[in-house]
Amino acid sequence: MTRRWKPERKRIQSARKTWLLNIMENTPQSRTRFLPRINWKVALIVAAVLTCVGFFLELVSEQLVTDEAIRVIVVAGAFFLASAMAVAYSRARGEKPKWFVYTIWALLLVSDDVFSYVNDAGTTYTSQFAIATYAQAALWLLAGVGLLVFLLGNAGVLKGIFTGPYRVISALAVVCLCSVVLSPQVSFSTAWAFKLVLTVTLLHVCFRQMDGMDDITAFLLASAAAYLFIVGAPAIRSLLPDPNSDYGANEFETRLREGPTGISAAAGTLAMLGLTLYNPKRKWMMAVAVAGLAVMIIAGGKAGIASGFIAGIVFFMQQKRFGAVLGFVGGMIGILILALLFTPLSSYMVAYTSSGQATSLTGRTELWSFVWPAVRNNLLLGHGYVASRFVSVLMPDTPFKAGHMHNGFLETLYNNGLVGLGLMLSFHFYLVRNLWRALKSDLPPATYRLAIGCLALYVNLFLNGMFNATFGGRVGPAYMMMIAVFMLSVRVAQEAEKPVMRSMAFSASAV
Repeated sequence: MTRRWKPERKRIQSARKTWLLNIMENTPQSRTRFLPRINWKVALIVAAVLTCVGFFLELVSEQLVTDEAIRVIVVAGAFFLASAMAVAYSRARGEKPKWFVYTIWALLLVSDDVFSYVNDAGTTYTSQFAIATYAQAALWLLAGVGLLVFLLGNAGVLKGIFTGPYRVISALAVVCLCSVVLSPQVSFSTAWAFKLVLTVTLLHVCFRQMDGMDDITAFLLASAAAYLFIVGAPAIRSLLPDPNSDYGANEFETRLREGPTGISAAAGTLAMLGLTLYNPKRKWMMAVAVAGLAVMIIAGGKAGIASGFIAGIVFFMQQKRFGAVLGFVGGMIGILILALLFTPLSSYMVAYTSSGQATSLTGRTELWSFVWPAVRNNLLLGHGYVASRFVSVLMPDTPFKAGHMHNGFLETLYNNGLVGLGLMLSFHFYLVRNLWRALKSDLPPATYRLAIGCLALYVNLFLNGMFNATFGGRVGPAYMMMIAVFMLSVRVAQEAEKPVMRSMAFSASAV
């Protein structure tokens, strides 16, 4: 019995050892599959930021309970939640963390429209900024921290930022940053130069995350979501009672209370984004486009309405959809009639036409003539980045106390001289050339429509820039979107080159 049992016992013991070894080998693998690895660099940065924030909150604890602080906390919480969801979504799909970068882009786009405030040029000149100004800068820093965390985990993503066509906008950002020493208000100019550099860097990172048309579409969707807030937030605030009760005394103050010109221009950009992103799977984008056109007209910005009208015609004409052109024009006329009948737009238009300001483009031609001698005095290097904000302080006779040049090229010339103007002209040249080459190539229908959408966006922003500081000055949503269109033009041009490269490769293989 004993001899017969020993081999059986050895077999059982051997099987048990094999089973235990399998458990020991497989169990750690199954655990590591679900436990994320800790990036200690990122953890240390987050810990340092939280520590600094803790000390800051301790110092300002008595002044913490303000509307601005609460908004910063709410936006920061929403940003962290959206970032976590974006990272999880990208990991689940096994793709690049593009949505995390696009979330940072959306945060930076809306950062200027979270708060409603007015800084007088005189008080700004003496560094007496509104509290909301610091809260706005806090959102810029939050976006910068998010970008820094991404860069630490993705080494080499900044490669190529000073090569190729993108080097033009990178060089312009460097020139603006260096020119702050010439500004009459260095701290103000430095803050806006920081945002410009941050925007250029972030958009280059977005560019490096794009592998195809789906990634470009995702970027435009993130931009459209941000523009919904950019247009919706001030429009809703304008419909609420004026907290200061001082709006409406002037005969021209019958439109939206909060920056109607800026709202009109932004709504036109939103409409172009809606038209670009519309397809049978995203039919709701047409509703976004129509809403954008409606707000654009109701706000009553003359340049914004004209720019949106022309950009929409370009969008459909480039596709040779002449019936759609007629439908677009008819829809615009219908919205305009309804706005004149049921909104304060009619009373504003009557007051404007009877004021005689149309011949001077609402005083713009007088402003351009007035500031030209000052431009000539510093023609080569200019007065410093965003120095135009203080032209009414330095020259008290400035027409309508303008805070910028109301023209993108003159704004660039005043701030950064011929050096900046040369780079800005190169910027527009490369952008148009990239889109022209893409539209003349053999692109798939979906890619061709995106290229046309980029062209419509550019036309809208460019025409607005002829009468406002859409580009060349402070980096608001319009200037940021124009830089984004430049980046997209480079990406679309690369997509246009792919069929040519494939044809050359095929010819070489055939030989």
